[in-house]
Amino acid sequence: TTVSKNLNLTIPAGKHTLRVDYVNWTGSAKVKFAHTPRTSSDVDKVEPLAPTGTSVAYDRTTGKAKIAWSRNKEMDLAGYRVLRRPATSDSWKRLTDTAAGSAAYTDTTLAKTGETYVYEIRAYDKAGNESAGSADRSVTTVDQIPPPVPSHVKATDGQPGVTLAWNAVPGAAYHLVHRRWDDDGGGNPVVQVAKVTSTSWLDTTVKENLDYSYWVTAVDKAGNKSAKSASTHVSRGDHAPSAPTGLTATTKPATGIGLTWQAPKTPIAQDLSHYRIYRGERLVDTVRSTKTSFVDSGVRHGATYTYTVTAVDFAENESAASASATAVAPTAGLAPAAVTGLTGAIVGQDVELTWRSNPEADEVDHYDVYRGQLVDGTWQYELWNSVDEGSTDPDEPLSYVQELYDSRGETVRWAVIAVDIHRNSRFGTGEEFSYVTLTEPVGPPDA
Repeated sequence: TTVSKNLNLTIPAGKHTLRVDYVNWTGSAKVKFAHTPRTSSDVDKVEPLAPTGTSVAYDRTTGKAKIAWSRNKEMDLAGYRVLRRPATSDSWKRLTDTAAGSAAYTDTTLAKTGETYVYEIRAYDKAGNESAGSADRSVTTVDQIPPPVPSHVKATDGQPGVTLAWNAVPGAAYHLVHRRWDDDGGGNPVVQVAKVTSTSWLDTTVKENLDYSYWVTAVDKAGNKSAKSASTHVSRGDHAPSAPTGLTATTKPATGIGLTWQAPKTPIAQDLSHYRIYRGERLVDTVRSTKTSFVDSGVRHGATYTYTVTAVDFAENESAASASATAVAPTAGLAPAAVTGLTGAIVGQDVELTWRSNPEADEVDHYDVYRGQLVDGTWQYELWNSVDEGSTDPDEPLSYVQELYDSRGETVRWAVIAVDIHRNSRFGTGEEFSYVTLTEPVGPPDA
């Protein structure tokens, strides 16, 4: 008699040995033993093990990702499910189901946007039970998507230059600014002139009285460039230069007051004509644009002066004044030279003095006449009169006559000192001046 028996047995994970014990009371026994997985969903409630050994490789050229894993060993395994999600999302998308004998899958659906994706493998059996997910593996795609084209590009002319502005571009790491000179009727190249990270830029390199067109390109962090924006056109006007900077004023011994400054940053050098030097509100002088220094010798000994400098272009547009600078004039060295040819004589009760006119370069305004007396070993001088500058011809001597009153036969000095238009003279500076020594007569008492 043949006896058979079926048994539903749930076997836990791992490797196991099955043993069937039997007994036969009489005769011989022929025993057969077989085991077959039961895969119906109403019987099999156990999910497969999660796949292991997962890896992913991304090809930057083709944009494909190959996912690989180690095969599971379940007897009732039906296959594997490949899932993917963006790294910024928790929602998985099932890409495909593969056969039980497979161990790899190539994803050809990735867009080249620079986004990061995460992959997971799950095993499922013939009863439809699905395992937990494998260890996640991620890839970052190559970014070949250009950013949007910059919009609302506007160019505005102003004193410093042309200011460009445009709307912010999502995903842009920086912007390229392109320019073309338009005045000669076309055909000029479009040239990249700037790389900026903001949404505005000041072009200080443009020349005045010319027309220009501009374009802006957006570039993302992967180096993808947008198309150029629509062009914007601007006519550059004729503007005053910006003010000179860094003005300093210093005392120059025996010379005057020295000024130095830095050239304005705009406009460019070709349009700068000269500088104007102001002492207070008075225009003192002008210097050509290639110089950034000036010495003011037209100052008075020991006086304090404040200066400003302006820049002027070839159209006579004048900049704002620089910051002011102040200095004190030297206390000596600025006066006219000592007079020459000074002679003196006593004629009756008069002193007669003659001398030559100073050189025209001394800018003499008049001559002061002093009488000096020796007091306790020191010559002390008193201003007696002033004489107009008169003729500047050295061949026509100047003269002065002083009547003496109550003279007492003293030996005195008579000095003539030139005074310039700034009231500088050698008197009181320690510098030598011209004088004659005379012995005055004993005269009648002053009535």
